[in-house]
Amino acid sequence: MGRTTATGSGEEAFLRVVGVTKRFGDFTALADISLEVHEGELICFLGPSGCGKTTLLRAIAGLDFQSSGRIYQRGRDVSDLPPTQRDFGIVFQSYALFPNMTVAKNVGYGLASRKTSRQRIAARVAELLEMVGLPNAGDRYPAALSGGQQQRVALARALATSPGMLLLDEPLSALDAKVRVRLRHEMKALQRSLGITTIMVTHDQEEALSMADRIVVMNHGIIEQVGTPIEIYRKPASAYVADFVGAMNFLHGEVVQQGRVRVGGIELAVDGATAGFSQGDPVVVCIRPEDVAVRDAETHTANCYEMAVHDVEFLGSFCRASLESEALTEAPLIADFSINLMRDFDLSRGKSLPVALPKDRLQVFADDGGGAGP
Repeated sequence: MGRTTATGSGEEAFLRVVGVTKRFGDFTALADISLEVHEGELICFLGPSGCGKTTLLRAIAGLDFQSSGRIYQRGRDVSDLPPTQRDFGIVFQSYALFPNMTVAKNVGYGLASRKTSRQRIAARVAELLEMVGLPNAGDRYPAALSGGQQQRVALARALATSPGMLLLDEPLSALDAKVRVRLRHEMKALQRSLGITTIMVTHDQEEALSMADRIVVMNHGIIEQVGTPIEIYRKPASAYVADFVGAMNFLHGEVVQQGRVRVGGIELAVDGATAGFSQGDPVVVCIRPEDVAVRDAETHTANCYEMAVHDVEFLGSFCRASLESEALTEAPLIADFSINLMRDFDLSRGKSLPVALPKDRLQVFADDGGGAGP
């Protein structure tokens, strides 16, 4: 496997991971990864279980040493240093609070370990509990707190020693949906106000899209793509990224000529998306459900076809419709329509209407037989 390099802007990197590989026996969890993280940004490692994201975070923290490669923080080689000699605070999924200590003692634990004076510890603990919205919780014990409150305490504890970097290992996954949404906004606002460089591991794409400055999409120990949330969503670099981040339609076909792909019984104009492919190459054409056009569909004369509504799923602020066509027999085309559009077009099961697949919204990837899409 060639080296996977993921760099940010041209500025000096706060953290550099250079050629890191991690093996567990015969299993390679990380394959020659290089990555740059810049000061003050929030990076999300995103991917399914087993992709290597937590292994990479633990290597950065020194909790599991890499098999090869180097790690630099502020230009200092920390590759072989234990966690206590690296400059970070960490928050785990399980909170990892001391149940026999009060909230105040949990938050001040790192400061006490450094022989900080009681007066300074008390002041710092009060400041942090105010910052995380728990100003009156100092005398309580973790068992008396909700999951969201415990995670706030864990966050305050991680920040107590004013670390240069914050590491978050799926910090919200144990919380219920509403608390998770609220807390991720609070954590992002706090990260911005502090300007602390932050790396967060998550398998939740919505979490990554809403919080990250840049996302690192991982798969089988390599980095598939690094980019802003908009770049990852709108311009996925591979069929894997397109499939993992957001909903996507996958239409299997073959290249007819440059700019045209045959899918089932139709030919789609795809502009320059076939660059690098030859006639007859098997490809996958991708389009987001929200990009399927119904309103003014006839103006997209290149890719406009009559389709029938097979099913409609109500999802609150929008509806997800399954569209069928005699020319597209592989699978129904999924389209997301607003409530207003559903009303204006009186869309319901069995209704036929012209549907367009705008050519500037179509992306083409090699069909390697890996089973991308439904």
